[in-house]
Order: sequence, then C-alpha cells, then structure tokens
Amino acid sequence: MGKLLSTQNLLLLIGGAALIGTVLTLAVFLLQRSFGRALKPDKTRPPKISVEDEAAFTLTAIKSVVTQLKAEQKESQEKLLAAERRADENARKFEIIAREIEHGLIVFDAQGYISSSNPLARTMLNVDTRSRRRYPEIFKDIPPLPELIGSCFEAGAEVREKTIEFQVLDGTKRTVDASILPTRNSSGALEFVICIFREMKPPSPEA
Repeated sequence: MGKLLSTQNLLLLIGGAALIGTVLTLAVFLLQRSFGRALKPDKTRPPKISVEDEAAFTLTAIKSVVTQLKAEQKESQEKLLAAERRADENARKFEIIAREIEHGLIVFDAQGYISSSNPLARTMLNVDTRSRRRYPEIFKDIPPLPELIGSCFEAGAEVREKTIEFQVLDGTKRTVDASILPTRNSSGALEFVICIFREMKPPSPEA
C-alpha cells in the first residue's frame, strides 16, 4: 500500500510539474508579447491629402514651371538682341574698312549667299552685290568664279591670285587677280568664304 501511494504521489508530482511548466511557458510568452507591443513604435498612417490640397500643390508646381520658362525666354531674347546689336556693329565696321581697302571684297556666308561687299568689287566686276543671292547667280557671266568658289565651299580649296579674264556687258575685257579663302569657326565648320579681287591694268603702250 505504501509503494502504491508513493507511485501515485510520484505521478501527481510529475503531472503537477508538467502543469506548472506549461503555465510558466504560457506566462513568459504572454509577457514577451506584452513587452513587444509596448516597445514597438506605432506606425503612423500617412495623413490623407484632400482634393483641395492636391489641386493647390499642382497649381503651385505649374506656376513655378511657367515662371522659370518666362525667365529663360527673357534671357534668350536678351542674348538674341545683344547678338543682333553686335552683328550690326560688326557690319558697320566692315563697311567702313571695306571702303578703305584698294581691292574688291565680297564675303559669302556658309550657305553661299552674299553677306557683304564693298563698292570697288561692284564696279570692278560689274555685278550686283546688293541683293541677297548665291554666288552662282552673281557670277553667272564670269564662268571661272562659280567653279572656284564652289570648290572652296565643298573641299575648302584656297585660291590665291588666280588670274581671271572676263567681258562685261559693254564688251570691255577685264582682267583681275582673285583670291578665294575659307574661314572657319572654333568648331572647324565653314563660316565664310572671302573673295578678294585686284584689277590688273593693261600695260601702257610704249611711246
């Protein structure tokens, strides 16, 4: 009977220990969960943006872009006006210098249109240089010149003191030395073709 009681007591002790262990495990789990919630920061939800706020933000962004575009446009216009003033001033300086030199001078832009000339070139070659035309049309009655100028445009070929003979409308024959030179900008692209003409006077007859 004593052995039986001792066995029952042992079973009771084992069952009680198991129950106590389960209770302790559950208690520890609950405590950890409780502390975890306490220590974990709350995730704040982003505030809802109302339709009015979103519309105001969009309007502000559009106004900012428009203001920036206006400022850039104003700056571009100022630069363009400054460039035009410089171009006009350079043209006036060129006219003053071109009138003083003793040679005929004609300048063509990168597209082959006449850019500027001096009065001596007009009288020497008997051509109209006042209208904006390309070199083939201007020199159509002086056949060597369009070919020489075209080679300068296409291949950058320079011509120095090339003797050219031609006949003007009244039948008079003239002889000029022509120099055709290309000029390039800082990037190496053709900018102008400069034509310089020097009239060759016929030798005076011996007395």
